[in-house]
Order: sequence, then C-alpha cells, then structure tokens
Amino acid sequence: MSILDRYQAYADAFEQSYLDDDWSRIGPYFSEDAVYEGDPDARGREAVVAKLKGGVDGFDRKMDRRAPDFQTPRIDGDTLVMRWTVTYQKAGAPDLAISGTETAVFAGDQIARLRDDFDPDAQKALAEWMAAHGAKLGG
Repeated sequence: MSILDRYQAYADAFEQSYLDDDWSRIGPYFSEDAVYEGDPDARGREAVVAKLKGGVDGFDRKMDRRAPDFQTPRIDGDTLVMRWTVTYQKAGAPDLAISGTETAVFAGDQIARLRDDFDPDAQKALAEWMAAHGAKLGG
C-alpha cells in the first residue's frame, strides 16, 4: 500500500473516530515510537492518539459543526504534506475558518512523525475569534 493510500485510510479512520469517539481504530496507523510534534510533543503511539483525541474534545466537539476540506497531498519519499482548511460553526458567532499544513513522515506503512502547522492568518483569526466568542465554548 502506498503512503498516500495509507494516509487516506488513516484520515478516514480519524473522521470515523471523530463521529463515534472510538479512537482505538487510529492507533495502528502510528508506529510504537511515533511523535506528534507540538507544544508539548506527544511521544509514543498511545500519547499521540491521546493528543489527537484531546484536541478534538477540547475544541472541535465544542462547536456545533465542523467541515474539513483537504487538498490533494504531495509526497516526497517517505513524507506526505497536505494543506487543509476546517470551517467551524457555533450558534451566535461568525463562522471560523482555519487552515494549515499537515506533515506525516512514514516508517514503512505507519506514521512515525506527525505535525500540523497553522497558517499565520489562521492563528490570528483563531486568536481573535476566541477573544470575542470563546466564552460560548464553555469550560
């Protein structure tokens, strides 16, 4: 299976996990020593899955609607890079669109490193939206 096919299978599994909150299905897509880069990094398969679930629970699930749009990834050797935009809706607030790039480095058919980089304009839009409407998301 190509890394593009494997990544697409992971992305599909992620979206299914978002719907039913069963995150166990995405674990096999990551190597045992996978790293999800961020502040702080998550190290190890279980920590990566927990960080992904935590991000969804801490933000996405607090919105009324989430509409992702993924561009066709590009591949260079063992690395896949994909641009994305997610539009969120919350009653009483304007839509929030954030965008960025996800980079997945594969070791065989598993993701060894994952990183999401927000576009600078997206970081600004998110900060402004949260300052004005973040209270609508609850605690």
